[in-house]
Amino acid sequence: MIGLYIHIPFCRHKCRYCDFPSYGGVESYIPAYTEALCREISTSPREGLAVDTIYFGGGTPSLLKIPQIASILQAVTQHFAVDSHAEITLEGNPDSLGREYLKSLHELGINRLSIGVQSFQPQLLRSLGRIHSSRQAVEAVENAAWAGFDNLSADLMYGLPGQTVQMAADDLSQLLRLPLCHASVYSLILEPGTCLYHDVTTGMVSLPPDDQVEEMASVVHQAFKRYGFDHYEISSYARPGRRSRHNVKYWTYVPYLGFGVSAHSFDGHVRSAHISNIPQYIRNAGRQSVLAESVVIDVNRAQEDYCFLALRMRDGIAYDDFARRFGVPMESVFGKVVDKLVRQGLLERKEGGCRLTSLGLAYGNYVFSQFIR
Repeated sequence: MIGLYIHIPFCRHKCRYCDFPSYGGVESYIPAYTEALCREISTSPREGLAVDTIYFGGGTPSLLKIPQIASILQAVTQHFAVDSHAEITLEGNPDSLGREYLKSLHELGINRLSIGVQSFQPQLLRSLGRIHSSRQAVEAVENAAWAGFDNLSADLMYGLPGQTVQMAADDLSQLLRLPLCHASVYSLILEPGTCLYHDVTTGMVSLPPDDQVEEMASVVHQAFKRYGFDHYEISSYARPGRRSRHNVKYWTYVPYLGFGVSAHSFDGHVRSAHISNIPQYIRNAGRQSVLAESVVIDVNRAQEDYCFLALRMRDGIAYDDFARRFGVPMESVFGKVVDKLVRQGLLERKEGGCRLTSLGLAYGNYVFSQFIR
C-alpha cells in the first residue's frame, strides 16, 4: 500500500530557521486552496490505489478548520481505497490546538498528531521565531490525550543559539513527562536564505560549539533509552509499535503520492514535485498539470538512494531486500564501500546486512556520501 502526503503551506508566522515550502500571513487563500486540493485528489490518475497512511504536513495543517479537513479526507476516501486501520497524521502547532478542535479532529478520524514543540525554554522559542509558549506546548499534548489521541508525537530541537547542555536536558525531561509515544529530535541545521542563517553568518548570534552539540545528542539518546523508546531512525524515537508508519515509507523506498503545493511523489521509478506558487496551484489543480519537475531514477541512482535512505533507519540495509529489488548482490555493488566504513567504525555488520554504528550516527552525512558514485 502507498502513503498519501497532503501539503498545507500556511503558517501564522514563518519560523526563523525554516526553509520548508510554507508561507506566513496568507491564510486568506486557505478556502480556495482546500477546494483546489480536493479537485486534484478527485482527478488523480492514480485513483483507486490502496492507501494505509495519510499525512497532513506543512506549514501548519492545524490552521485549517474542521470542515476543510473533513472535505479533504472525504475526497481521499472517495477516490482511494483507504485501509480501515490507516494511520492518519496531522501536524499542528501548540497555539492552534485547543481542546474542542482536538476533540473534533479525533472524531473526524485523525488518529495521530505530530506537535511542533521545538523547546520549552522561552528564550529559545523566541530565538527560533516560534509564537507558542512553553505552557501552550504542554497543554497541547495533554489536551490531545484528553481528546482521545493515544498516538502522539512531538518535535524537539537542540544545538540552538544560546542553548546549553543543561537546557537541552531540561527540555528532554519536560518532554518525557508528557503522554507521548513518539518524538522527532533534530539538531539545528542552518539553511541558507533563512533569517537564522543570516543572523549566525553575520555574527549577530552564535551557535553552541560542536563538542557541546555532540554532548546534547548523547543526552538525547540516553534519555529516550531510559524511558523505553526505540531509537529507530537517526532523528526518531518511538515506543514499541509506535513508529511513524508514513515516514518509514520514505526511508524504506516505498511509493508515496503527494498532493498540494510543493508536494513530492515517488512511484518506485520516478520522483516528481509540484509547483510552489499558491495562486497558480489554485488555478490549475484538477484542471491542468501542477507538475514542476519529474526525474526518472536510473538503476545506479536507485541503488544509491536505497542505501542511504535505509541507513537512516537503525535497522540498516537488508542485503536480501537489495538483491530482490535490483537483481544483484549488495556486496557486488557496494562491498568495498561497506568494508571501508566498517574499518572506520561507522558501519557495523549485522545478520543479513549492515547498519550505522553509534559513531556513524554522528557522521551520517559522510556515510551517506560514500554511496554516491
